[in-house]
Amino acid sequence: GVVGRAMPRYCLFGDTVNFASRMESTSKRMQIQISELTYYLLRNAPNHKFKMGMRRGPDGSAGVEVKGKGRVMTYWIDGIEEAT
Repeated sequence: GVVGRAMPRYCLFGDTVNFASRMESTSKRMQIQISELTYYLLRNAPNHKFKMGMRRGPDGSAGVEVKGKGRVMTYWIDGIEEAT
């Protein structure tokens, strides 16, 4: 959205930004965390086979807690499987 009249500034907000912020704040260094939709897209990628695992918290719970959405499933990309 645009905020201000005298000096307009663009400001991103909403579900996507909140979700991305929560994923960033709960991620691990040097690991790629992806949403459930991205997981399904990569799982069905025609030319690549990705190693992916469900993200689990220290208490064993799956996904991350997102304000206004509740618990949302996320996954880690662990690498690419070697071609056989």
